[in-house]
Amino acid sequence: MNVVGYIRISTQGQAKDGYSLKYQEDEIKAYCKEHGLKLIHIFRDEGISGAKLNEEVLGIDRVGLQEMLAHLSSVQIDYVVVLNTTRLWRSDIVKVLIQRELKKYGCDIKSIEQPFYSIHKKDPNDFLVKRPQ
Repeated sequence: MNVVGYIRISTQGQAKDGYSLKYQEDEIKAYCKEHGLKLIHIFRDEGISGAKLNEEVLGIDRVGLQEMLAHLSSVQIDYVVVLNTTRLWRSDIVKVLIQRELKKYGCDIKSIEQPFYSIHKKDPNDFLVKRPQ
């Protein structure tokens, strides 16, 4: 199976707390080797929030993520491998946009820290509505 990796940190604090780009990259490479996945490329964004959104065009302002999505349109990729889905999104809007793009290309997510996660699996937590306090 062909896969790509995606790594992101938004703050130096995350790097110190175990989510450094190097750590994420090493974990993805080890995971792919262990599971016999062909890692094509690792895309990265540094110092960018996972909730960042260009509201005017309803698009995600992350160069590495945009490069990854463009790559999916030209090469058959089965999975995007991440340490945790929080590396891909930190807001519900961004989550919906990314999942829509991945589904369009027949691609799913392999999350190292969330081994049963799939964009095709219905999670009851996805339907919880936050009420104003």
